[in-house]
Amino acid sequence: MTATPMLPLPLASALLAPYYRLTFHHRVPWPVQRALLNAVARLQPLPAGTTVSKAWLGGRPAERVVVGPAPSSEAVLYLHGGGFTTGSPATHRSLAAHLAREIRRPVYLLDYRLAPEHPCPAALDDTVAAFDALTRVANSVALAGDSAGGGLALAAAQVLAARGTARPAALALVSPWANPGVQADRRRDLVVSRAWAFACAAAYLGDGDPADHRYAPALGALAGLPPTYLHTNVRELLYPQCRTLAAALSAAGVEVRYVEHARLWHAAQAQAGLVRAAAESVHDIGRFLTGVWSELQRDAGPGPGSEPGHVSKPGRGRAEERPADARTGPASRETAPEPSS
Repeated sequence: MTATPMLPLPLASALLAPYYRLTFHHRVPWPVQRALLNAVARLQPLPAGTTVSKAWLGGRPAERVVVGPAPSSEAVLYLHGGGFTTGSPATHRSLAAHLAREIRRPVYLLDYRLAPEHPCPAALDDTVAAFDALTRVANSVALAGDSAGGGLALAAAQVLAARGTARPAALALVSPWANPGVQADRRRDLVVSRAWAFACAAAYLGDGDPADHRYAPALGALAGLPPTYLHTNVRELLYPQCRTLAAALSAAGVEVRYVEHARLWHAAQAQAGLVRAAAESVHDIGRFLTGVWSELQRDAGPGPGSEPGHVSKPGRGRAEERPADARTGPASRETAPEPSS
């Protein structure tokens, strides 16, 4: 497989904007949105050496994505975005493959149930069941996701922490939609509109309670969660929500690495095979996850009392003071946001 030419950021955004405006439109039926996303996803390249195999996790279909040799003792369970109503393993296969290449470990893409056919908490139940199934074949599992998938990853981590059994080793949240009940101040960004988000939020809520932490994990307990990477983009609708969540996590004693990017768009990591800045962001996420696993191995190591997926020590309650990757450049920055008033 030859290397795919990278698109300049202005060109990539110009090409994507009309596509997203058409696909993520509140008047377009959900099945049509899903079909459009799956069709265009075929244009997103996979890294050389990618192997995709079918899997079954917790009663739901999934994909196991690896690039080259990959030990199975550690793995990522990835939850795709799409407003809880769209998206699939196909739409995020390229992102998962680029992440698998960075971490040199398997990434599992879960085909969780979508709203409005299956409102909350169906997708969350699927995620928890898949995590439990994956911990039976991997010693340490990290949870990751973008947008709605990031919200699902956070909600699942809360359920697992409250249950007190196996927990994720880390969280990697890309523009997580952690409170669908909060309406954005702006009308739209490059990817999504406020009207579309409102329709998705209503479909996912169904007859539920908007204050239920399974629907809005930003309202749930944050203390005791594992080390967390949180990425957002300053121009996206979810930017204020992500910044507030990062501050709340840090205030709750969670070890947080918070990264803002000035030029990328919502969940741009899906274009890691086409846009260099998106690929560099995936590299940074991978570096964070491998760093967590290395630290766990140093601090705990194998032996009696070790538990699959268990985080051995609590977070330090501050933004992680690691230098930004040199390849990321000046377009991104790491901060420890102040709690919102």
